[in-house]
Amino acid sequence: MPVKRLRLLPIALVPAVVLGLAACSGSGSTDSSATPSASSSATASAITSCPKPGKASAAIDVSGDFGGKTAPTVTFSKGIKATPPQATTVTKGSGAALKNGDYTQVAYSVYQASDAKKLGTVGFDQGNAQVLSVGGSGFGALLACSHVGDRIAAVGASSALGFNTGGNIVVVADVIAQTPTKSTGAAQTQNPDLPTVKDKSDGEPEITIPDTTAPTKTTAEVIKQGDGDEIAEGDTALVQYKGVLYDGGKEFDSSWSKGAPTTFTIAEGSLIKGFVTGLVGQKVGSQVMIVVTPEDGYGATPREGSGIPKNATLVFVVDILAKG
Repeated sequence: MPVKRLRLLPIALVPAVVLGLAACSGSGSTDSSATPSASSSATASAITSCPKPGKASAAIDVSGDFGGKTAPTVTFSKGIKATPPQATTVTKGSGAALKNGDYTQVAYSVYQASDAKKLGTVGFDQGNAQVLSVGGSGFGALLACSHVGDRIAAVGASSALGFNTGGNIVVVADVIAQTPTKSTGAAQTQNPDLPTVKDKSDGEPEITIPDTTAPTKTTAEVIKQGDGDEIAEGDTALVQYKGVLYDGGKEFDSSWSKGAPTTFTIAEGSLIKGFVTGLVGQKVGSQVMIVVTPEDGYGATPREGSGIPKNATLVFVVDILAKG
């Protein structure tokens, strides 16, 4: 487990389908009064199937470049509402149809329907598009009937759409891309003196520990080279990861075993130093193997119940899926 300690970070306006930790500061902008709180009742009446288009959603006017660096211009009559929620595809995309269990990158703006006040924007001119899970309820249910390249205008109760703002809201969302669940990078030559990696058919890595002494310095090796954006310290990244002990190769943690990617803020204080050292400067789409020394891992004080012995050298294989 690369987590040193988890902490909730300042967040933008996010639906309940955001993965893992909330997006870090800088990934979106919002009025402070619009910041959602964790509330189990916020999604109690969330939709579980695709909202149909209607007069209210069709009356939302949207202009501007799809997925552009500037948020689209959105106009609608104050007091607009829809029960149940409605959603109109403003622009039809030509990309893949999304389905339950997929992950997608979405840029969106949210407005209070009563007075047309913008509550927040994620992506566009405010940081990166956000990786969201497809399916389930709320906003995820809406995404499950969309295609990559769609621009969607939706209106309805915030709780039904999976947001925590209260009242009726208008959401305009651009479905930017489908996010893979494993590395898509080009295979690189591996150093046989370091742990080697071979993927199973689903992408889960199998890690072979060499019959050599562990490195005395935290060492990272690119197993597959991606061509996406570089990870900087402080970024939020969606990853698949697997951690094993250098001594014996026993697995102690894995997102693959949990059945879904996870989101980490790549910063010391949130994660162990070696995990951060190995990922900063790497590109989205890459698969990276990191040998973490005890000094850069958990040292003499591993988390109780973690399965990590004192002063253990750790090996992580990390697929960097997206930055958000």
